[in-house]
Order: sequence, then structure tokens, then C-alpha cells
Amino acid sequence: MGRRTRMRFVKNPPNNFYFIRRIDDPIYERSVVLTVAEFEAMRLKHYVSLTQKDSADKMLVSQPTFSRILESAHQKVTQAFVEGKDIKIHGGNINFKKPFLGYGCLDCEHEWEDPEASKDRAITCPECGSENVYFLVKNPL
Repeated sequence: MGRRTRMRFVKNPPNNFYFIRRIDDPIYERSVVLTVAEFEAMRLKHYVSLTQKDSADKMLVSQPTFSRILESAHQKVTQAFVEGKDIKIHGGNINFKKPFLGYGCLDCEHEWEDPEASKDRAITCPECGSENVYFLVKNPL
């Protein structure tokens, strides 16, 4: 039995969930299913043109894992092109990245989200009460 699949992080779901062939041919199965993680791997590597290491960092997986995800995506897309199958993008163990706006404490290293956060606001850490706080923005790629 293999290890449990770790969660992968993606920026947004794809705009298109289906790529449909024009001719119905009953000889072949109708579709190949690409996971959202496989779609994201192809987007980061080939559309955004990041290295595999940088792409893996964005998805919060190791570079070898990213390489396996990308290879699986290539095999499925190639099969769909060669055999004229539909491509469906669906499923996988994923979570969508969202922007983070808030503060971080330099003393206790606590970070907290505040949708109304700004650089000009004086604030104290809710964990330790320190005023040694910095403005924090995290944007997904």
C-alpha cells in the first residue's frame, strides 16, 4: 500500500474543465481525467515558465514529486491527443491558495490575518502583546 497523497496547493481552478473531441468514436473510451494538481503543474512549468524546483515550491511539494505529477500529466495529455479522447480536469487532493493580508510578530513569530491590515496602523500582537509587529502580505502565484 502506497503513502497517502499529500495536499497540493493551486492558485485557481482551471477556466475550462473539458476539452472535447469533435468526432464520436465508440471504439475508444471517451475521456482522460487530468487531476487539478496535474493541470497546475503544467500551468506553472509550461505557461508561467518556472523551473521544476520553483514550481514545486509553489505547490508545496518536493521537486521529485512535482516531476512525477508533471510526467503523469504529460502521459495523459499525449494519450488524449493521440487517441482523440476528451480531456477532463477533475479531482485530486488539493487546496486553493488565497491571498493573505495581516500582520506578523517579530518577538513570538505569530502571524494573523486581518482583512483591514495596513502599514500605517499601530497594532499589538494578540499572542504576546508586543508592539514589534510588521505588515504582512502573501500573494499566491
